[in-house]
Amino acid sequence: KTVIERTVRARELWKEMTDGARDWAEPGVLFWDTVLRECTSNYSGMTPISTNPCGEIPLEGYGDCCLGSINLSKFVTDEFTLKANIDWESLEQAVRYGARFLDNVLDYNAGKHPLQEQTEASIRSRRIGIGFTGLGDMLCQMSLRYDSDTAIKFTGELFERIKNIAYDESVNLAIEKGAFPAYCKSKHIKSPFIQRLNRDVLAKLKRFGLRNVALLTVPPVGSGAALAGTTSGIEPIFDLSYTRRSESLKDEYFKVYHPLVQRFLKKYGLTDDKELPNYFVTAHKISPEKRVSMQAEIQKHIDHSISSTVNLPRTATNEDVSRIYFLAWKTGCKGITVYREGSREGVLISQEESLKTSNEQTSSKGSSIDGQTKVVAAAQFTLPRPRPKVTDGRTEKVITPRGPIYVTINEDDNGLCEMFVRSLDAEAEAFGRLTSLTFRAGVDPREVIEQLWSVTSREMAVDRSDSGTVVNVTTVAQGISLAIARYLYGPSFNPRKTFPHVAKLPEIVKGTQPLRYSYRVNGINAINSVEAQIVDVSIQAGSPSLNGNGHPPQTNKHHYIGSCPDCGYSLVSENGCDKCRECGYSKCG
Repeated sequence: KTVIERTVRARELWKEMTDGARDWAEPGVLFWDTVLRECTSNYSGMTPISTNPCGEIPLEGYGDCCLGSINLSKFVTDEFTLKANIDWESLEQAVRYGARFLDNVLDYNAGKHPLQEQTEASIRSRRIGIGFTGLGDMLCQMSLRYDSDTAIKFTGELFERIKNIAYDESVNLAIEKGAFPAYCKSKHIKSPFIQRLNRDVLAKLKRFGLRNVALLTVPPVGSGAALAGTTSGIEPIFDLSYTRRSESLKDEYFKVYHPLVQRFLKKYGLTDDKELPNYFVTAHKISPEKRVSMQAEIQKHIDHSISSTVNLPRTATNEDVSRIYFLAWKTGCKGITVYREGSREGVLISQEESLKTSNEQTSSKGSSIDGQTKVVAAAQFTLPRPRPKVTDGRTEKVITPRGPIYVTINEDDNGLCEMFVRSLDAEAEAFGRLTSLTFRAGVDPREVIEQLWSVTSREMAVDRSDSGTVVNVTTVAQGISLAIARYLYGPSFNPRKTFPHVAKLPEIVKGTQPLRYSYRVNGINAINSVEAQIVDVSIQAGSPSLNGNGHPPQTNKHHYIGSCPDCGYSLVSENGCDKCRECGYSKCG
């Protein structure tokens, strides 16, 4: 087979990574040198080659991911008091039971894997992942502020104790059932992680071996934590409350507190989260440096890796992301992920950010319902400008995973004004209707391009423009976004080279843009390109490229697009006459 190699400048690659993380929350990074040095499985002949999807388990080929998490918040006694403490006896029992439970899961699942190689790998290494969630709640219960040095020190001592309990139990399992088949004493104990075990546990391990090649991890525990009503993984509290809407309850809008906050307010008879002590700190109030310090402290005692996200404000820069990545690597983290607020649609945003956005768009007024004061948003609506009688534009066919779509984009004297989408996917029409409203409401088309391109899926289709530019399209929304971008910037537009981020796309000057027809003037393509920014292409009367009426010559390949006066569908130009293929209207008829 042919192997193509090329050299990439490290600085350019680094910028691509940090730009991607800042602009649209991809990717996180894995520090492979730290992984290979610290992962115990690397010392038993099972060198990791990849990770599971969230990155908390470095795996060898066909490696097994057997996870289960312990809710740390359940092991605090006398919460929110000076007597608050850890129920070490119960926590130790949970860790030991967790190791045994997951080890039994390996035997139960043996033979149930899709591939024989997966079964063999799971038994050869007997890899398990005792995970943890609820750390953010535990620290609040202990009256410790997440980003304080005291909390970081306490957390380090907590996980060090858990680490030694888990490894002691794995040795007990080795005594009862035998060490994992790939265990090699002379190599395994050379692991820096193994060398950091307590002296008694290390001595016991050297004598009897180990049942599992690795035991500990920190998964995100998103859905599990939501069901348990606690913070996820080692994350701090994301937000103290959120607003929920219901049409079946008395109040249509009501405030829902984080379960721990609810307990604290009830315990001390408080009614407002503003009265909470300062150790109820949320993710967006914690400095990125402290988040990294907390993760690095825990990583010392986790033989696998950690899935955790550093939350950044909307104003975070590329340099901020780069600085966090370097700090994580220097402090011994095996990987790190950052999320800049607003960089990805459909992801949680803080209540403060939500209110900020809401306040910019609406004003509030008070009303009284059944004697209770209720805040009602008084929206300041912007009505779209009316559609003119005649519009001009063009139609482009774009290939998507759901089949071809035909996107008609029209404009008036003020710029883009409407869009029609014809597709086998019925919901594509909704995109066209809503986009038309946004255009006539004065929304910057670049905003529409960015939002629609952010809608992705695991499917993929390949579309080729008139200029030969190839673009991978994963959704109908992306196909529509691509059509708009090509209309404005030309057929050479490629999102892989210039991610359609509003800040990166050339500015559109309303009322000065020429209509985009697919024709050539004196051998020069008249459609604008990203490289040329937005350049007005004018055609002088009398040019050889113009016909006697001063218009571009019509060809069978050229589609003049307007709207049919009978049905509103797009018109096409055939043999010099404008026709509608939907209802049969003909301008020449």
